[in-house]
Amino acid sequence: MRIHTGWKEAVVVALSGVIFALASCGGGGIVISGLSRRAFVSDDADGSIHIEDAIRDEESAHTIGTGAQPGNLRLSPEKSFTLVFNAGSLTMSVIQNSTETVLESIVFPAVSTDYAMLPGDGVAFAVVPNSGTTPCIPRCVVMMSLATSNNASTFQITATISVDATGAALNAASTMALSPDGHKLLVFGAPGEHVDTLTFVDAVAAQSATPPPASATTQLGPANCGSLPASCFDRPVSAVFSSDSTKAFVFNCGPECAGTTPSVTVLDMTQSPPVPSANIPLPGAAATIGLLNGTTLYVAGSPPGLSCAAANPPTSATSCGTLLTIDTGTLAVSAPTIIANGLHSQMELASNNQLFIGARTCTNVSTASETRGCLTIFDTSGNKVVVPPVNFDVTGIAPILHRTVVYVIQGGDLKIYDTTTDALTAAQIDIVGKAVDVKYVDQ
Repeated sequence: MRIHTGWKEAVVVALSGVIFALASCGGGGIVISGLSRRAFVSDDADGSIHIEDAIRDEESAHTIGTGAQPGNLRLSPEKSFTLVFNAGSLTMSVIQNSTETVLESIVFPAVSTDYAMLPGDGVAFAVVPNSGTTPCIPRCVVMMSLATSNNASTFQITATISVDATGAALNAASTMALSPDGHKLLVFGAPGEHVDTLTFVDAVAAQSATPPPASATTQLGPANCGSLPASCFDRPVSAVFSSDSTKAFVFNCGPECAGTTPSVTVLDMTQSPPVPSANIPLPGAAATIGLLNGTTLYVAGSPPGLSCAAANPPTSATSCGTLLTIDTGTLAVSAPTIIANGLHSQMELASNNQLFIGARTCTNVSTASETRGCLTIFDTSGNKVVVPPVNFDVTGIAPILHRTVVYVIQGGDLKIYDTTTDALTAAQIDIVGKAVDVKYVDQ
């Protein structure tokens, strides 16, 4: 990664003026970069979004200026908007993808760690885990209006929703999972916060009144396990929803997060609050991230101290992670496959049935005979594992539609992989700065 910011900041400022001038003169719908298929890359170093030509694998001369230190990117379901939180300026930038402009920067009380937009592009939620500012003490979910009509827009925080149980220990809040229909929200603590609870937010009820009614949120924990094992909520850290929003599959981190039993808990989301309907133990494995493809649920994690003896191909790494599948119809669990270790937080299914799994704080290997890092590529049709020879954390993965390539942010650089070879492509894009996340923004 190279960091040359002075000239680029000047270009960003100049471009921002041109972009907003065009927008104010009726330039709606103008894609300033002139590209038909684009990937956005957030750059922590210079406060901008790079625009990549996702057909030619080239960087546009145009960038989108945001606030300081933009991080994770979140697309609206319709791909109309991109949200990015700027940690250095405590603002949320709302980017209109069709014009490549920042429509508004919403000021936040503290750093937001995760966010998502409801279908229809009108409402968004964001997690604020550590705030000393009223009314978001000490942690909350904020609700934002992204309403647009008659060429006028209203972008602002409209309400705060507490995620702390009254009279109980504080419940952590770091990440969220939003149902496809936009009606249900699950809020989780970070793996290092070691809590056995999660928060359910009824997104529909939350929008029914200002401030949102207390009944819009419910704490779920071991006391809600009913006839299931009390460990049905054992360090829950993330979840995925079924496509019809009727089920959520909660990933219980277990020993990887100083808990007891790794598992997946199935929540019946047709009830409000949701009710655990099944608990699937994962002996010898771990669960921090997953992806649902049809009736196959892929689950990855890193059991503490797991030997790499069963790795195929063999590796000199001293500790490894696991990947397994669950049949969501029968709840049958496959034997674990050995993959790279670390805190797995990224998973995307790409062309040629290749599953890309990214981790942070993995055991990077650099020896005379082997180099491997935090990215695992798993061939779901042939059960083949590839750990590419690129070190450092993976912070973003974006399969490029209609092509056999995947953009991966690793160690602050953009890497382009070919899903037919699982290797880096001949043409790579050199990001001048420090890349954080990447999203493909076109249909």
